[in-house]
Amino acid sequence: MPKNNKKRPVPLAPPALKSRKKARKVTSLFHKLTQQMDRAKTKNDAEGIQRISEEIDDMGGREEYQRASQLSTKFHSTSRWVIKVMGSKGWTNGLPIDEDDCEESQDSPEVRKEPEVKERRAVQILEVGAINTELVDAARRTKRIRKKKEHTSKGSDEDGVPSSQQYQNIPMFNISVRAIDLRSTFADIEEKDFLQMPVQNEKKGTYDVIVCSMVLNCVTTPEQRGEMLSLLYKQLRPGGLCFFTIPRLCINQSKFIDRKLFEELLTDALGFVIDSQKETPKVAFWILKRPKDAAKKMVKWNKKWESTPIIHRAQKFRNLFCVSLKKNEAYVRNQKL
Repeated sequence: MPKNNKKRPVPLAPPALKSRKKARKVTSLFHKLTQQMDRAKTKNDAEGIQRISEEIDDMGGREEYQRASQLSTKFHSTSRWVIKVMGSKGWTNGLPIDEDDCEESQDSPEVRKEPEVKERRAVQILEVGAINTELVDAARRTKRIRKKKEHTSKGSDEDGVPSSQQYQNIPMFNISVRAIDLRSTFADIEEKDFLQMPVQNEKKGTYDVIVCSMVLNCVTTPEQRGEMLSLLYKQLRPGGLCFFTIPRLCINQSKFIDRKLFEELLTDALGFVIDSQKETPKVAFWILKRPKDAAKKMVKWNKKWESTPIIHRAQKFRNLFCVSLKKNEAYVRNQKL
């Protein structure tokens, strides 16, 4: 029987990663190389920059890192976590529109206008470092409902009306999602650097929900990590929630920081309130809230939040994750108490 010499078609995209072990190696190597790159740039080491760039290219670059990250999200869907929590708080139906119509009139201070039933607006969500479009897709998801009957003087009769005209599609969730990443592999994800995004209004914020999952650990310097945490607070509206995750290794095996110090930075230094938290064997989860009266709960600034001394010298503490926060970056520190 003659052999089939027909060549297999070359795939247009590299095959998806299937091994979680390989995915972890890819992400760890990428983080290591990007940190080395940052140090080389600081020292203006041209040879080092060239060498590290070649190593990053050899391992597949940021595209390979994103593919490895996408594999991890298959085992924990951040979007399902966010939607579930929002649903438990009644936020998936939107938030009441803020109104000033109930303020007392100057002409008749004793008369207060009765507030009408508040309309609801879409929850504004920002996903930082998005590696898939699950949240964006959730905002587009629809459900089919039966149309309300129109009452007329002659009554209403649906006999003979096609079933397709008796139903309509409406959004399943009243949310609006903006997804950003440094390098986007999807048309629905903007290529945007969160650290360069302007803060429109520090007092009022812009977003009701910010999702920052496994992003802070990818930022290469302690100072930029502090800046990112500060910007998460500033971009969030008072009363808003930040869904935040980092690898457990960052706080359990770091030479410079532990869970207690990290949560001090979040609460005492920045002004967040920890709404809830949980852990898995690999990941630490927080839901952080920006309170409406953060300035009333501030404690005295501690200079240890600015420095990054070694606090763990045992051999098992090999992780180099740390955060350095400047006092003038913390929004509530610049307000009149």
